[in-house]
This record gives sequence, C-alpha cells and structure tokens, in this order.
Amino acid sequence: MNKTLVSISTAVTAAALCIAVPAASAAPLNNAQSIPADLSSQQTIPKEPEKPKDPNNPQQYATYALDLIEVYGIYADKPEFAQARKDAEVKVKDAKTVKDTYSVLNDVARVAGGKHSSFRPPEDNISGTKDNTELPKVTAADGIVTAKLPSLASGPVGQEYADTAAKGLVDNMPNSCGAIIDLRDNDGGDMGPMLAGVSSLLPDGTVMQFKNRYTTTDVKIDGSSITGGGTNTTAASKGKFTDKPVAILTNKDTASSAEATVLSFRGLSNARTFGQPTAGFTSANVPIEMPDGASLVITMAKDVARTGEEFAEEPINPDVTTDKPAEEAAAWLKQQCR
Repeated sequence: MNKTLVSISTAVTAAALCIAVPAASAAPLNNAQSIPADLSSQQTIPKEPEKPKDPNNPQQYATYALDLIEVYGIYADKPEFAQARKDAEVKVKDAKTVKDTYSVLNDVARVAGGKHSSFRPPEDNISGTKDNTELPKVTAADGIVTAKLPSLASGPVGQEYADTAAKGLVDNMPNSCGAIIDLRDNDGGDMGPMLAGVSSLLPDGTVMQFKNRYTTTDVKIDGSSITGGGTNTTAASKGKFTDKPVAILTNKDTASSAEATVLSFRGLSNARTFGQPTAGFTSANVPIEMPDGASLVITMAKDVARTGEEFAEEPINPDVTTDKPAEEAAAWLKQQCR
C-alpha cells in the first residue's frame, strides 16, 4: 500500500494511528496504533488549540497546525522545534492558499515528531476496505499453525481482518504444536484488529505501553478484545493458547503497528523472534484531521515493551538473525513440543 492513512476522528483525543514513513519516501505506508484516553483532560497537558476562525486563511491554518504540533509532538519540547516553528512562521507569511503550507508543515512535523510524522494532503487519506486490503491467511502443516498478517489501513475492513485471523487460529491451534506469526513485509496499519486477530496467543492484561511527554498509557487485551491500541476491536472467535510456543517472523519492512505487535510478545517466555531487524518506526502517532481534509500525523509517544524497554525510532532486533526465518522458526517450535 502506498497511500493508506485515514483519520478516524477530527478530534486529537481519538485513538492514535501509526504510520511508517521510509526515509526515501514522501508517502506513509500505513496507519495504526493508539493512545487511549482523553489526553486533553490531563492537567499537565496544554489546552487543545482552537481551530482557525477562517479555515481557508493559510496563516490561520498554519498557526493551528503548528500549535497542534507543539502540544503533541514527542520532540516538541526541544530547541530544534522552537527554531523550526519560527522558520515556518516566516515561510507561510506569503502563502496564498492552505495548500501552500503543506510542505512547510510536513517539515516541522518531522522535527517535532521524528521520521514517523508527516503532514498528508486530503488525496492521501484512503480508508481500508475489502477491495484494497489483503486479509490474513492462516494455514496448518506438520503440527504448526502459520498466521500471515498483512498491512491494514484503518477502515471498515478492520473487523473482518481481526475475525479472519482469530478464527483461523482458534480452529487450528487446539491440535497444533505451536504458531508462527509472519509479520514480514507488514508495514503497519490499524493495530487494534491486528492484535485482536492474534489475541488467543497473548495473555490477558497489559501487553505494551505508550509513553509520551505527559503520561504513560496501556494497551490491554481481555479475551479477544484489544483496547488502547488503534481501533478498539473484539474478534468474534474466542480461545486462549498461551501455553503454546509462538515464533514471530520479521524483516526490514516490518514497521509501525507490526512492530508494536512484535513488542506485544516481547518478554514472554514462550515467544521468540526470527529474521531480520525491523524498520524502526516503533512509536505511536495521533492523526488530526485538518479543516480541509488533510491530516497532520504527529508522533507523540514511544513504544514500551512489557520488559520496560523503550523504543522510538530504533529497529527491533530478532532473537535469531537469519535469512531462513520460517525454517528456523519451525525447527525451534518442534523442539519446544518434544
């Protein structure tokens, strides 16, 4: 997918999404992840900026975006952002249309939020539908269940995505040795359905956290339900197989919410990762819909694993670095089942 960002709410208090943006690309690959709770209710957080009185005025538009970036950007308390904002205010003085401010705001978003942040024009906001989304595939062979989880843009297909993965696991895990979760080439998406789809392999409780400048929030699993990470989702098929070993496959294109899925298993004694280091978009974004339909996607939190490790722009190294992750994962699983 090349343009798969969707803002699920015009409010910054909505579930945040994660978008992986490779350094060589101007367009995000996907959206995912969530910071729950009404952040504007936290006393330590500044009041949410007011929307522009004239949304077609480029200077008012830019000021609103810059105010939002300053409140939510994970690095917006750094002197680099203060200088970037001053420079941006000068650059937009002569803007004739709001579209003229896009590239300037994109640059400032990167300073305040890092490589995972961007400012996206309206035409890049594409919802995940059945027509443009690949659903998970779950197969079973030689006592091993393999769940291939593709990227997922936020949208109406999320529930089907979660149900497809969950049903495949619930149907096949009882007679299996263990499971492989294949996250190779998954460049991100809506974290909620992804985690709900594999919830049968994760213990209930907090699976990871998001740490921003003001507070830390939990991503939780309860049965087949996920809250606090992307779209809150409950998979239709229920069951728990947390006593069975799980192998996770990663590569350099495993990014964003796929990385959050990896971290949700990190620290579990029955889980191991195989493959190559991930892309390094290990952070949470909040998407803010602008008055003209554009989206400010600002990184506001680090990913925190259950081990206490904090990630922001670092790749996740696998437990076993290998060019044959599927084969080595299968061999490891069979050893665990002897």
